[in-house]
Amino acid sequence: MKKPLMEPRLLGARFEDHTIPLEILKDIAVLEEFVIAVAKWKFVESNGRIRAPKGFTDPLSIALSGVNEGSAKPAIAIEYIDPSAGLFPAANEDYFFQAVQAIGNAIDAAEHNESITKYLPTNLLGYFDRFGRGLREGEVLEFFPGLERPARLTKLTRRRLLLASQNEVLTDEITVRGLVSELDQSKMSFELQMPGGRKIPAKVDAIHLDTILEATRGYRAGVKVSVSGVGRFDRYERLHSFDVIEDAAIIETNDPLARIDELRLLKVGWLEGRGLVPSTAEFDWLESFFAESYPAALPTPYIYPTEDGGVQLEWRTGNQDISLEIDFFDRTGDLHGLNTETLQELSEVLSLDDQANVQRLVEIISKAAKGEI
Repeated sequence: MKKPLMEPRLLGARFEDHTIPLEILKDIAVLEEFVIAVAKWKFVESNGRIRAPKGFTDPLSIALSGVNEGSAKPAIAIEYIDPSAGLFPAANEDYFFQAVQAIGNAIDAAEHNESITKYLPTNLLGYFDRFGRGLREGEVLEFFPGLERPARLTKLTRRRLLLASQNEVLTDEITVRGLVSELDQSKMSFELQMPGGRKIPAKVDAIHLDTILEATRGYRAGVKVSVSGVGRFDRYERLHSFDVIEDAAIIETNDPLARIDELRLLKVGWLEGRGLVPSTAEFDWLESFFAESYPAALPTPYIYPTEDGGVQLEWRTGNQDISLEIDFFDRTGDLHGLNTETLQELSEVLSLDDQANVQRLVEIISKAAKGEI
């Protein structure tokens, strides 16, 4: 027998076609363990017990029964496996609905800077270390989506929930870029040297060993690698190590994201006492632009800081020299191109928040790479 338990809603570009990426299913899988733990706590609190009775959850499981429309809405149900457990619902079922309500209330409290531990104790808040980890910037998992004020789990609210927990070490999915300064094949571990010199230890499995070996051999030549996985952070968001490496790839010498990592280290006055520096939010926007709007198949630009706190992108491809000076204030790009053979010039101002203008930039770089302009 199945009975609907909850139907959260996932909001974001990845969920608009009513599908759920497999990595998000890992979060939903954690939800069963989370709900059961909270249900046991609710039982203990209500009955003055030290612990929940043996077999408290034996007759049931929590299952994904479907994905409904309305962005993506995973329908999660209680399923009674044991047909002889007819008395179970009357005895304990309500604690599971109370558990869902408590989890949702804690998320809502985190979003609105209210008391989180009013709804869940600090030890149970530690489940948010695994639940919600697959969400990206701008994505939301809503509990109680039909309410006027649904509980919204985001990267920000998840962090607030974890800071209210007992966890001293927090984990999150992350991608970082750097040099491999050291590889210990006997221990199957390596150190990733970040821009600025700090080294992050990580384990490596056989799947990614060849990539890490290649990066190690190219260390002195500046060969960089992009590493994605689950990182371990302290409560100040400082990355200390990797728990799991999910992907590793050699990147180009002038990889835009790696270059942005380097530019983030700039200090005001970097140019002989002059020189402003983009803000963290401006660097984040630039990183997002390359990750989401600039096709990987196009030639990658060289990126240089400008004295007034912007950046300049430069392409040297075919017979074209092209530059794009970006003003972060209004997110415009002043584009100039020169055909070095015909001396024909190109000059345009592009709004990089406008998709049509971004497509125009892509078209220009693509044609330049093919020698069509």
